[in-house]
Amino acid sequence: MVELHTVPRWYALHVRSNYELAVSSRLRELGVDEYVPIKHCRSVPKRNRFSDGTPLFPGYVFSFLNLAVGPRLYTVPGVIRILGYRGTPTPVEEEEMLLVRRIVSSRLQFQAIPYLSAGDPIVLTGGPLSGVKGSFMASKKGGHLIVSLPLINRSLSVAVQAEWVARCEPSADV
Repeated sequence: MVELHTVPRWYALHVRSNYELAVSSRLRELGVDEYVPIKHCRSVPKRNRFSDGTPLFPGYVFSFLNLAVGPRLYTVPGVIRILGYRGTPTPVEEEEMLLVRRIVSSRLQFQAIPYLSAGDPIVLTGGPLSGVKGSFMASKKGGHLIVSLPLINRSLSVAVQAEWVARCEPSADV
């Protein structure tokens, strides 16, 4: 028998396409903390129900759940499953959730990109994300910090200034 986590943790919910807002709203009605990172953009399609942008990770809603006593998610329209490994729900690391929130609330340009294997490990030494570790990726427009979220198989790319970047030793938390 699978032992459920008995303390609330953040989980990534895989939801039907374009159901992020509906799932988010229903979870709030059930008294469950939820988070849908929004990418703010200048032109939002009229069919988009997010008034100020689009979901950063389409098809995913983060939810703070106690799986032992939490609501039955199969009653929430649009929820497909809780992400995990080998059929067991796997919590998202608290540090990853804090980092996503910090990046989304920063005024830096960011975008979701396909999951990348770690490149050169870096730490930012300046700017609003000072102290954040990740991988470095160069592009024609400059440097980018790559932060990977393995559970949902996605990464975030944040444009950073070259003077903010310092090489750091590889570790398990990059």
